[in-house]
Amino acid sequence: MVRRCGWRAGLVCLALLGAAGPAWAGLDSELEAAAQALRSWDQPAADAAAERLMAMAPSDPAVLLAAGHAALLGGRYAEAVEQLQQAVHLGAGEGAAHLLELAKATEEETRDYEEHLTASGHFLIRHAPGIDAVMVPYAEQVLESAWTELTPIFGHQPAPPVRVEIYPRVEVLGAVSSLTVDEIKTSGTIALCKYNRLMITSPRDLVYGYGWADTLAHEFIHLLVTQKSRNTVPIWIHEGLAKYFEGYWRRGHVPALDRRSEDLLARALGDGSLISFEAMSPSMAKLPSQEATATAFAEVFTVIQYLERQAGPAVAARLVSAMGEGRSDRDAVAEVAGIPWGRFEPAWKGFLKEAGLRRMDDVFDQRLLFKGQDTEASELDAIKGEAARKFVWLGDRMRLSERWKAAAKEYAKASAEVGPDTPIVQSKLGFALLQLGRVDEAIAALEPPLSLYPSYMLLRVYLGDAYLRRGDYERAREHLEAAILNNPFDPEVHGHLAKALSALGREAEAQRERQAQELVNRR
Repeated sequence: MVRRCGWRAGLVCLALLGAAGPAWAGLDSELEAAAQALRSWDQPAADAAAERLMAMAPSDPAVLLAAGHAALLGGRYAEAVEQLQQAVHLGAGEGAAHLLELAKATEEETRDYEEHLTASGHFLIRHAPGIDAVMVPYAEQVLESAWTELTPIFGHQPAPPVRVEIYPRVEVLGAVSSLTVDEIKTSGTIALCKYNRLMITSPRDLVYGYGWADTLAHEFIHLLVTQKSRNTVPIWIHEGLAKYFEGYWRRGHVPALDRRSEDLLARALGDGSLISFEAMSPSMAKLPSQEATATAFAEVFTVIQYLERQAGPAVAARLVSAMGEGRSDRDAVAEVAGIPWGRFEPAWKGFLKEAGLRRMDDVFDQRLLFKGQDTEASELDAIKGEAARKFVWLGDRMRLSERWKAAAKEYAKASAEVGPDTPIVQSKLGFALLQLGRVDEAIAALEPPLSLYPSYMLLRVYLGDAYLRRGDYERAREHLEAAILNNPFDPEVHGHLAKALSALGREAEAQRERQAQELVNRR
């Protein structure tokens, strides 16, 4: 008879137990091999095991479940739906039903997606037809650099091509994953690495976009860690490694906490509200707010920072290899840190206290703003102080009627209230000054908050415009390229970057920007 159990308990649970006979000789061992390959996202081994199993027992529910799961991880969604439907019909259980729903949703949502295989063959980028195509050349550059820089650090190269899917809305990410849309928006988790693929939300679904380039590298690290460790690394180490190394796709990158993360960590350390490693499981996306998620990421970043100080640059490969070889996370961390586990957390907290973490006054809450949910009021709420919010509101009214001198005056009042480090205020002031042709004053308004909020989209856009007007084409290029890595859907940014690149003699790149501008203008 067949024992029913969840997929997570292992495919072999579904095998015929105690049923002797040559027809089933070796079936349970093949199911066990398939389960291990699927759990580890070892696609070649999973496909090979599924092929052998289908040759042995094509009508067995466990075999169909294994084959359907392999097809899902391999991106063959229609095939996965067909095989998982049969498995469910034959009684494969709740695990099969869950995978079937995921396969159905993914097949329906991505059926008409366009595909681009990168020149190296390392990545297959899939996206909805239309404007998201503008991301492809930039995504290819980021991903290929991530492959070059990160695979040696982790000591693993995935079987190509790695599938990358760009979803037009967070609702699609929710449909094809185990997350709800509320969890995505509450935590700010707008990308995942699950089911053997990288999944990100298009930055066009957010008001100002987000750091999608670092996010791609972050999710690629999750893939490397999962495959190399055979899926044995807990979430707190997973996220620590991904956060610490996500910027390494930029050659020469030196990891450091940004000032906002430093402030969050300093506050949590000071008032005893650090998030426990256990609370980070099963996913950062389950944390109650974007601030809690950011605090948790800051914590695990510093865990890897501390371990690297103890163990040297091979920390990533050593940690992941140790757990892949069967050691627990505690044993692996203790081995790398060179101290018993019981002393690790106090030593790490001591490291934090010695780091001189700085708090910020009047912190600007740079949270993700989602289209269709966040409004002008949501943005104004991030400004500290009623008087400053009133001045910005008045400035915005002047801006709507193109009364730029009056708008600049109101924004300057707001800046005087909150200081020169609030990016939303300074970007509005800088833009108004640019409209008045006061370029040097605009730069003076836009530069101060940049060191604290380097990913704030509008600062980059307006500084790029300002330096272009000044004739400083290299600095214009730097800011405009940074803007694109947050939001490539502003046609003016591509137009300005084309001018800067052309002035620098980089005509081929300038032409690419003109083409991108044309594509975005067609939306």
